[in-house]
Amino acid sequence: MEKVVKVTVLTGVLLLIWSAFFASTFRYPFFWDDYHLIRPYSGGEIRSAFRAEPDPDKIETPGLRPCSILLFNFQGSTFGENIVAHHTFMVALMGIFMIAAGMLLLEVGLHFYQVIIVFALFVSSRIFACLVLWISLSHLLLAYIFIVLTAYFFVLWTRRGHWFWFLLMSVGCTLATFTREETYTLPVVLPILWRVSFFDRSQWRRVAIAALSLLAIVSFHYVLWHLLVPNALSPKFNLGAVKRLLTAINASWLPRGVKMVGSVDTLFGTLWIIFVVALVSIFLKLARARVRWQFLGACCLGVILCLPALGIGRPFGIALPTLAFMTAISIAVGEVSTQIQAGTGFGEWQRTAVTAGIILGLAAGIVGGIRRSFDVAEFLRPNCAARIVRDGEFLFDQLDHPVTIPEQRRKAGLARLESLGITSAADLSRLKSDLQNAPASSGQDSETGNGVFLPRYGYLSF
Repeated sequence: MEKVVKVTVLTGVLLLIWSAFFASTFRYPFFWDDYHLIRPYSGGEIRSAFRAEPDPDKIETPGLRPCSILLFNFQGSTFGENIVAHHTFMVALMGIFMIAAGMLLLEVGLHFYQVIIVFALFVSSRIFACLVLWISLSHLLLAYIFIVLTAYFFVLWTRRGHWFWFLLMSVGCTLATFTREETYTLPVVLPILWRVSFFDRSQWRRVAIAALSLLAIVSFHYVLWHLLVPNALSPKFNLGAVKRLLTAINASWLPRGVKMVGSVDTLFGTLWIIFVVALVSIFLKLARARVRWQFLGACCLGVILCLPALGIGRPFGIALPTLAFMTAISIAVGEVSTQIQAGTGFGEWQRTAVTAGIILGLAAGIVGGIRRSFDVAEFLRPNCAARIVRDGEFLFDQLDHPVTIPEQRRKAGLARLESLGITSAADLSRLKSDLQNAPASSGQDSETGNGVFLPRYGYLSF
């Protein structure tokens, strides 16, 4: 119970601080897929999600995700057009995810101060803002919650052998799988997590039973998905897939993301890279063998958790690998601090220098991540030109299929576009043409009055 309280308080404090920084975003209107996904669904639409793709409008990625429709229906029916309530719900979902992740990290052996490091880097990162600010990503957060709970119950099952934990693990995996396909990596991820965390071979039968059970669940879903859903997505192992995977891996250990625009962004990005290289170099020289394996295991988990990028590389889909890489950083920080402080061959100035370097390095990652998070929020401002185009495609029915949008939401969206000079599909086409013809470097990073402006980063930018 003490662990739960500590993790909950830490999560609450960090979320309150983040919400204070980004309070203005809680009034940002529905964006892009929000228009047609977050709404009340009919009984027929809900039933069809269990035997076909979950999007009645047939414009989303084809998948077998019935749990996502149930969540969208809950949001649309409960909160309606109350945009502040929707954003608050997203923060609450993220809080549940973080509490579950914190409990898992403590269960596998991290100290509480290391969890603080992981959470501070994660909350300040670009991926955190991407997940929380887009309402229709609630199903991804729900899947992450179930995935982390599956891992937590897996650890309890393998350590204690009580079938109650096995049952909860199986239920968690099933719910996660029928929400998003990121669970496909779990049959490989969880045995590795056990091996690098506990170094205990005596419970290999429980680990094998759990891994095979999870493999059966995800295999069953994969077969159903490709039988029931037309044009079901399958990963293609080509150069494009490899590039997406490498981009996801690269972005996962950079709190501010891969792309750097301007000298300040480049400075923070470079400082973080220098810090990580120096930290890992010192760690590999000083660390005990067991801790080295834990560090390498966390990095390996981060790479494996990036594998969904082989299908589609999503900049908002790397929360789990980001947590894995940030865990590796916290392991290295903890071991270097321990060895430097306890070692007899180090002078006081060396201890002070290493401590100061760690503090400055972590600060560079946190500040750089917050700065990029504001850029993510900037893209979602109602008068952002790129956002206007995405919203307009829905509101003016410019997509391949007509979209189902609640009438009040459609009227409010059209009124917003009209106030910005976009009164028809023709106006939208002209704006889209202007954006395509303008050089990428000409984007403004601040708005002028109520006019349309160009964001510094695209929302879908790594």
